[in-house]
Amino acid sequence: MPMVDAVDVTDEAKVISQQPTAMRSSSFYFDCVVFQVEDVLYKIPRAKLVDESKVFETMFSLPIGEGNASEGTIDENPIHLEQLAKKDWECLLRLLFHRHPTLSQDLADQVPNFTLDEWVSVLELATKYDMTNIRKGAIDRIAVFNDPAGKVKIARQQRIPSYFIPSLVELVARSEPLTPEEVMNLGIECAMKVISLRERCFDQSGCGKTSRLFRDSKIRVDVNPPDMRNLVVLEIQRVFSDHDEYYQ
Repeated sequence: MPMVDAVDVTDEAKVISQQPTAMRSSSFYFDCVVFQVEDVLYKIPRAKLVDESKVFETMFSLPIGEGNASEGTIDENPIHLEQLAKKDWECLLRLLFHRHPTLSQDLADQVPNFTLDEWVSVLELATKYDMTNIRKGAIDRIAVFNDPAGKVKIARQQRIPSYFIPSLVELVARSEPLTPEEVMNLGIECAMKVISLRERCFDQSGCGKTSRLFRDSKIRVDVNPPDMRNLVVLEIQRVFSDHDEYYQ
């Protein structure tokens, strides 16, 4: 067996040791954390959560407990997010890590095409984890959906007063009656007040043009003129004056 020259080995080691050490990128070297929601594991870049959430920022800044150094670093010891549905968690992750196929500047391409329920999931978790920017974005997105009674329910649960008046005006002014689902979303007391407002608020342009005692349906109130809309808003505010949550 040929002998290896010790000098050659030493020289080779010196050459290797003298090679420059590669540096980790400050922007694209991700430190990931492992979460478990229900029965599913998720491995997520820590920095994204820290940037968006004050709750996660605080969580990751706390000292690691003795004997628990591996929590969140391996699949066998994930960080458990209790009382959380994976469908809601995945909605939030889809928004956080959304990738659109083109470099379009259209705002519509910057976020996933979520349903109302999916945006509500995002809103609830953004509130839970103190994600200010994401909460604001979810509020703006939910506002465009045509579900006034649903938005009243969301507004009450998540304390979003900007939804109340526009949604109630729409319910009072339209010709269609409340559906059972809308009554459930509004709650009995709120629904009764909306029904009372609808009965007393009618478009007088239709009076005297029918010999029947009852119309086939409520005449829709045109609330496009500012003075007409203001009258409806003032009456809504009077009727709901005992509901502080509508204005806080």
